[in-house]
Amino acid sequence: MPDLTRGPILTGIVGIAAPLALANLLQQGYLLVDSAVVGRYVGVAGLAAMGAAQPLYAILSSLFTGVSGAFAVRLGQLTGAGKLSGPGRHDDRSALLALALCTGAWSVLCAAIAVPAAGPLLALTGVTGEVAAEARTFVVTLCSGMVAIYALGAVCAVLTGRGDARGATGLQITASALNATFAWLFVGPWRFGIAGAALAVLAANSLAAVAGLVRLVREERRRPSPAAAVTAATVRAEVRRGLRVGAPMGAQYLLIGVGILVLVWIITPFGEPALAALTVVSRLELLTTVLFLNLSGALMVFTAQNTGAGQSARIREGVRSTAWLGAALTVVVSLLLLAERGPIAALFSGNPETRLVTERYVLITAPFFLCYTLTIVLHGWFNGITRAVVPLICTVASLGVVRLPLSYVLGHAWGVDGVMWATVIGWAVGLGYTLLATWQTARATAPRPPRRSRPAVKPDDRVDR
Repeated sequence: MPDLTRGPILTGIVGIAAPLALANLLQQGYLLVDSAVVGRYVGVAGLAAMGAAQPLYAILSSLFTGVSGAFAVRLGQLTGAGKLSGPGRHDDRSALLALALCTGAWSVLCAAIAVPAAGPLLALTGVTGEVAAEARTFVVTLCSGMVAIYALGAVCAVLTGRGDARGATGLQITASALNATFAWLFVGPWRFGIAGAALAVLAANSLAAVAGLVRLVREERRRPSPAAAVTAATVRAEVRRGLRVGAPMGAQYLLIGVGILVLVWIITPFGEPALAALTVVSRLELLTTVLFLNLSGALMVFTAQNTGAGQSARIREGVRSTAWLGAALTVVVSLLLLAERGPIAALFSGNPETRLVTERYVLITAPFFLCYTLTIVLHGWFNGITRAVVPLICTVASLGVVRLPLSYVLGHAWGVDGVMWATVIGWAVGLGYTLLATWQTARATAPRPPRRSRPAVKPDDRVDR
């Protein structure tokens, strides 16, 4: 496994981020293909249904996303600690079993919750008729096989926490390629409709998850016997640790999912073209933030390993280097979006109004994209030092306190453009809080210079007055 506790700092971080970014770009490319296939074969109603279903899926997945991230941090710490004390002294098998238990338990709960809750949650957003029926079909179908999605996520969390970005990349690339193929086949020639898009996700993730589990089992067989016995008590301790660290992360993702649900409620009165544009915009955001989310994830793993190895100076240099790299990449991505906003919007829909809304969103938000990208990169550091409460508070402030209320107020005043400007203001508030928390944490954890002791005064040096 790659050792992030030594060697060039930025090279090590990019070595983790680049393969994962490539895999996630392909994954987001699948989502764009999925949207294009649904838009062409099912129509605007199908595209709008996917936009309405997205926050429901995010809400159901929020806790597991946080917990899997917490286990990635834990495995990174164990990996870094093992560099100090030698192999076998910090075995992670209890953590692996704990992650497996959390994965299975939450998969069952999601399937049980989705069927009765999907309809009422959609009703709260104001989505009705064909769009609501299609959205419920998509969510229920997806959640019926959620164990496949979560199993793949758990395997990738294990590989990422250990520093094996290439292994995680291979699985995600495999899943993305299968997703794109199955989406076209199920929705197009086989005419399964919106349910076909969900079935494509399940089929692809199932195959990739099985391949990943086979790989992990083979690796475990080659490892030496654990120094300490794996018991029910050690597994329970790892479950508690994972939930304690993962709960703030999960709450953050839950708030994001609820926030998107509220945005659907705000945008629904503007009509199906605007709701379809929300689907396109959401997919564009996922695509454009892939680089920065993976920089954040790589910084999290780098920080976790070096925390386990006790190398605080190396962590500080890693944060600075990653932030500068993220800023440079943001400029490039923003300029590309602004230059190609017309063709990008035309790719997803032939509806003129939907295309216009998509182009306006890029035009308004792209110049301020740096606020968002720096925020999520720095959140990787906070998660790596297990201070996940800071990203949670940031999300509460930027999304819950600022963006959603302003979206409602400015949406009524300026229409859809008002919702877009509320997004920009929310990003700025999030960056402001994150920079303040970064400064405070850096001051609190900075090494203090040793206090200089006063030289003793010899009797001959005294001056009698």
